[in-house]
Amino acid sequence: MSTLYGRKYRGKGDLIIELGSGNGQTLVNLAARNAKRELYFMGIESNLSLYKESCSLLNENDDNITFINDDFEHVINRFHNESVSMFISVLPHPNYIGKEREFNWKNIYEIMLSKMKKYGQFLLITECTNELLSEVTVEEYKKWRTWLISSFESIGFIINVMVDNPPPALSSYYLSKFKNDPNRIKILTILMQK
Repeated sequence: MSTLYGRKYRGKGDLIIELGSGNGQTLVNLAARNAKRELYFMGIESNLSLYKESCSLLNENDDNITFINDDFEHVINRFHNESVSMFISVLPHPNYIGKEREFNWKNIYEIMLSKMKKYGQFLLITECTNELLSEVTVEEYKKWRTWLISSFESIGFIINVMVDNPPPALSSYYLSKFKNDPNRIKILTILMQK
């Protein structure tokens, strides 16, 4: 894929893709920290309103970042195998991480793994809640975390880092909101490798 919906990706630098990029703030912050511009950032967002909001954050000098309004399953299928350096997913929809839909979403992550370069990485930040949105017990959380790790290892990911909090460098509306309710919402950050 060389033309990215109006912006050119010339294959220079490592490609970082955020799945479900929301209002774009996370990627814009990361791109701003990349002073040497050796990284290229792409956000994929299916919600048109959020996509437009993310595009409004860009200026004409932002040649190392783009946003795409589409379903990420469709977009990642268009990339060559072993072409993406890193995928980022912050608080994915339950359809892409929930236990009850594991059979459906495992295929998406298998495709994603094939698109990752050798030693490519996947940063997943997700949350554990219970069905009644009451307090999540330590036992519930540990059981959920063990299941999630096992699910991604069965796909072929190697777990490098696991932290029971969101990374301090990333910010988003929902991360900020969820961090304020640590008893009902437990956030887990996992850095995985191919």
